[in-house]
Amino acid sequence: MLPLSVAGLSAALVATLERHGPDWDGLPDDSLPGDDPVSAYAAAEAHRQRMHGATPVACLRLLKECRRAFLALAEGQTAAPLDPEEAKTYRALTERFFDGVELALCAEWTETEAPSKRLAATQEQCRDLNAEKNLFLTMFESLDTPVFLLDDDLNAETMNRAAARLTGIERRTGQTGRDGLPDKPCQGAGASLRRRLPWLADALERACPLEPGRRACRFDASGETPDGVRRFSVAISRMDEGPGGAPRSIVTLEDITERTAMERQLAREHERAAHYLDIVGSIVVVLDTVGNVTLINRAGCATLGYAEDEIIGHNWLDLIVPEEQRDETRDYFYCINCGDADLDAQYTNYVTTRTGEHRLITWKNQLLTDETGTPSGILSSGTDITEQRAAEQALAQKELWLRSTFVSLGEAVFILTPDARILDANPAARNMFQMTEEELEGASVAILHTGRDSFREFERRVLAGLEAQGQTHLEYVMRRKDGSEFPTENSVSRILGDDGSELGTVSVVRDISNRKEAEQRIKRSEEKFRRIFETIEDGYIVTDMDGTVRMVNPATCALLGYSESELVGRSMGGHYVDDNERARFILALEATGSARGHQLTARRKDGTQIIVEASANLVHDESGRPVGKEGTFRDITKRIEADRQLHEREKQYRALFENNHAVMLLMDPRTGRIVDANPAAVLFYGHPAETLRAMSLSDINAQDEKAIFKEMVDSRRERRPYFIHRHRLANGEERDVEVYSGPIMVQGNQLIYSVVHDITERARLEREMKRLATTDALTGAGNRHEFFRLAEQELRRARRYGHALSVIMLDIDYFKSINDTHGHQTGDAVLKALSALVRASLRDTDIFGRLGGEEFAIVLPETDLENGRRVAQRLREDLAGLTVRLRDKAVNFTVSIGIAALKNKDRVIEDTVNRADEALYRAKRMGRNRVETG
Repeated sequence: MLPLSVAGLSAALVATLERHGPDWDGLPDDSLPGDDPVSAYAAAEAHRQRMHGATPVACLRLLKECRRAFLALAEGQTAAPLDPEEAKTYRALTERFFDGVELALCAEWTETEAPSKRLAATQEQCRDLNAEKNLFLTMFESLDTPVFLLDDDLNAETMNRAAARLTGIERRTGQTGRDGLPDKPCQGAGASLRRRLPWLADALERACPLEPGRRACRFDASGETPDGVRRFSVAISRMDEGPGGAPRSIVTLEDITERTAMERQLAREHERAAHYLDIVGSIVVVLDTVGNVTLINRAGCATLGYAEDEIIGHNWLDLIVPEEQRDETRDYFYCINCGDADLDAQYTNYVTTRTGEHRLITWKNQLLTDETGTPSGILSSGTDITEQRAAEQALAQKELWLRSTFVSLGEAVFILTPDARILDANPAARNMFQMTEEELEGASVAILHTGRDSFREFERRVLAGLEAQGQTHLEYVMRRKDGSEFPTENSVSRILGDDGSELGTVSVVRDISNRKEAEQRIKRSEEKFRRIFETIEDGYIVTDMDGTVRMVNPATCALLGYSESELVGRSMGGHYVDDNERARFILALEATGSARGHQLTARRKDGTQIIVEASANLVHDESGRPVGKEGTFRDITKRIEADRQLHEREKQYRALFENNHAVMLLMDPRTGRIVDANPAAVLFYGHPAETLRAMSLSDINAQDEKAIFKEMVDSRRERRPYFIHRHRLANGEERDVEVYSGPIMVQGNQLIYSVVHDITERARLEREMKRLATTDALTGAGNRHEFFRLAEQELRRARRYGHALSVIMLDIDYFKSINDTHGHQTGDAVLKALSALVRASLRDTDIFGRLGGEEFAIVLPETDLENGRRVAQRLREDLAGLTVRLRDKAVNFTVSIGIAALKNKDRVIEDTVNRADEALYRAKRMGRNRVETG
């Protein structure tokens, strides 16, 4: 049977309520079918159920269930509970409604129809069943899937055309009888499956024996067919009571040969893909639309340190992405799924490994979609660039250092292309040749030479040196922009690419004018330099490779207390106090060819010891073989003593620093970090000393960078030796401080030494004094002097930028009468009330001042005359509606206002104010409580 129409029930109930109201008493005895919604619904439902073979009992049972559900609604089980009285009324209505439906349904069912109508209905049902049967048989015969109806002996009672072709039987369609089977056996009926398709019969008995109680089963089987060996999916459905009462089975075969081949191919492709993913060096991960990992390759597991089963099924963002990058990465995934991300661009973020290490990965992402184009996930291929990024940063730092060195070198450096054109030149080169960067860039290096022939000779010599040694050094005369020539020393080297190809050359040019002049002076006066050599204070010694003295200068004799004859020809070994010091000095000299700044202890002739600082070089002959040693030394005994005394003074400074009652800080100027703080600073700021030393200046400074910079500019402009800042204490309190700072060297480090004075109270008094000097004491408005000072500034700004400016003059009407009638205390209250209302109505950029008595003025920057008039009119109306109450008195007043806009002829602000003042008095003369323009 069919289920009852709940929609029809609801419609009938609503219609009954609309027609009869909630107090309906039920169906009247003389009601006719169709007269009311209840009987109409019952008639329609009875006809519908009877046509589908339902019984009255079954219909009444369903109606009872519907009654129970509707009563539950009437009892208040709704989103908005009913009032108890309303619920009671509607429950009674529902009960009467379902009683009426039951009566009408029974009455309709028991109504006797004419036999002719019943016969016609039966014939109509037979025609419908016959049409359905023919439709089923047509569909059965047209199926491409073989279908058999088998008895328990696996004999075919019937089969469709596809099954006949499979068994090799030519069959024709028979006429069907009442039981749904052919009246006469058609070809194929009764055919034995064991004889026609033995492989299928064997598979049925082996994989799915037709036992009683077993309803259905499915398996795959392969066998020989007219089309060759094919693979089938076999489905069996048991019919315990078929036509004639004997059990039968329906067997369908779905040809899955191509699908099986495709699945095997896909399996092989999947295996190859899995193998590729495992051997590829990149991280490959597949995420679903919510970010859960569905696939990850071996490289990904190795990089992250997780086993595959520890990642699969987990959320990538929660497990792998650092917390600080999750929101950004989640937004990026959302953009990919929405199609808004640029998938050609790489995305880089950090991942967290199992050990907590952060690795930097660059990703290429691809959106995965299903057959309908709906996003199903994201395929990501990532490369670990942690070491690469570190190397790039190191390379960038090195390049920055090289560039800084290139720019800061005192020698001229040119980068040249292979065809000898200038690619780059450092500032020293531009200064040396008196040319700008634009003049040098791209120009031929020939412009730096004295002529074309000179340049060609220079090129020839450079090329010869480069081919022989890869670099060349030569002296050559070159020319500046002004035409002056000067001698230079050129060092030229090739710049080679990674493949060995020549990218260009680098040429270092030194101006050796001074050296040449020195050489000339040396040639002209060798004796002069001999005297200098003999009079230098540093000792100079030349020995052979065995350490035997060959030459000394007079300073050596004086420092060691020997005559020249006592030193020359003797070994240096006797002058060392510590043989280990001598061994280390000689080892460094022979290892690198030079030794610099070694401190040694030497013994003088009288047995006293001195500390010397020695430097030495190996002397080579023309073939480059070392043949001797030369060195200088100086007595640093006194310097050592001075360093000791300096250390003592540093200890004294430390004592002064620690015991001083003034707040003192030491700061690193490069980082702003507080290096040290004395006990007074610890007491003032409220932080422990260790905490202060871990803080920077920005941690205690309560001002922003803009305010700090302004103070530094103000201090320099005012030539003050101190800065005024606001510092924050540990308890959050902010204090005004005066900071005296200067550089200081501490243990070889350049630091900033600051003395901090608390001037909070002084600053407060200064601000109060400034307020008293610029503010009208009674009204809080700016006083006359401050008004005109600020107004003049605004006038200059408006002139500079061509902006509009308006001036308002405002005067209280009959103010003397208010004072005379109510007293000066009331007059003061009126002035205060006016000032408060006006200040609250104006912008922060507007200027408001009391010029005297009851007269006030306003400057409106960026305001033309029309907009200024609107402001004045609004003020006039607001003040007219203001009531000033003082004890039992209530005073109302009005104002007259004049307004004028800045004109080109106004040279000072007083010109504009005077025109506004004239407009004010015109408003007075025209009746007061009005606005006039001037």
